[in-house]
Amino acid sequence: MQMPPPMSTGRIEAEAVARSVPGERYDRVVRLAQAIFGAPIAALNLISQDSQYTVASVGFPKGQTPVEDSVCGVTVQQDEILEVRDLREDERFASIPAVTGSPRVRFYAGIPVRGQSGQNIGALCILDLVPRTLGRQQREMLADLGALLERELAVQEEMDLAGQVQQLMLPTSAPDIGGVEIAGRVQPAREAGGDYFDWFVVNDPGGAGKRLQVVLGDVMGKGLAASLIASEVRAVLRGHSRYTDVGDAIARTSTTTRHDLEANNRFSTLWVGRLDPATGALDYVDAGHGLAIIASQRGYRRLSQDYLPLGMPIEDEWVRESDVLGEDELLVVVSDGVFDVLDDSFDEAEARLNAILDPELSCRQIVDRIVDFAVSHDATDDVTAVAVRRIPGGGVEATSQGAPAPIEE
Repeated sequence: MQMPPPMSTGRIEAEAVARSVPGERYDRVVRLAQAIFGAPIAALNLISQDSQYTVASVGFPKGQTPVEDSVCGVTVQQDEILEVRDLREDERFASIPAVTGSPRVRFYAGIPVRGQSGQNIGALCILDLVPRTLGRQQREMLADLGALLERELAVQEEMDLAGQVQQLMLPTSAPDIGGVEIAGRVQPAREAGGDYFDWFVVNDPGGAGKRLQVVLGDVMGKGLAASLIASEVRAVLRGHSRYTDVGDAIARTSTTTRHDLEANNRFSTLWVGRLDPATGALDYVDAGHGLAIIASQRGYRRLSQDYLPLGMPIEDEWVRESDVLGEDELLVVVSDGVFDVLDDSFDEAEARLNAILDPELSCRQIVDRIVDFAVSHDATDDVTAVAVRRIPGGGVEATSQGAPAPIEE
């Protein structure tokens, strides 16, 4: 049996893709290959240094097998179709388990599939239980299906990268201000999405000292386009917030991002609050979000306004409003992905707040409870939650988490 070469960029890439790729994305192409060739088995196998990962298949179980038991481990070493009429008669493959045992395959044809690096990372293959030979047109169709899978893999890798970049843009350190505990978490519906949260310290434009600014934004839609626009809105809002109050900051952000939002047929809801941890004074603006609340054992109150989101054809004013966050109160802001699993019932959401008002719970535990609840109830949209609590004595705690991998202090 021919062994694979030493570890290469392609082999490293294959393992990374295999561990992150949702196999159902490729099942359609594999089913198409099985139907076109009338073969009982078709599969997309990704090849690392030591293993074959079957990420999509028909007639063969998905999973991981040793690369020395893989025909695709040889296919991936060349740049053309590997066709073997009868595996039993080829000394490279006659002794592998799939030939000597179940399902006792005889015929194999595979086309190598390239990754973003340009190197082969796997193969699309068809197998039969009897010897056979492909015709010229069939070989061309197999090559076309391989090219289709390469495009799908490229899109997937770009989405994975976008998701990683988006996670890196979440706050990962405690704000440079005392007297507050804060935590946030994003769970995108896909690898990347339109939800984000942010926190940072600004100087009060009236000269009253430092304030903690908390943001939760939601760009309409999912995927790469939504995540790119969300990153733009976040960066622009950060820049404008350092010189003015929250209302003016949102108005200026709207002006700056209007073209990109309109050109992509998107809009962005925003909830922005600016908190003085010492006194609890809270200025906020709700730009079409409507999902912020201050809660305690004494009751609940919503922090919402009737302003439009950014990117709408009609400009709004976005004038700030004020409240006070008491030391026994919790500020919670969520995205509509949470409300989707509650049938948009604010009354039901309020009732469920009792489960997170235990003063023994940290803000980290609170946002985890909110997000995990939404995910466990099959949320189809991005899910985001931020929780803020004042800390008597001037301490500061902060945690931030995105998905799929948490980013924590």
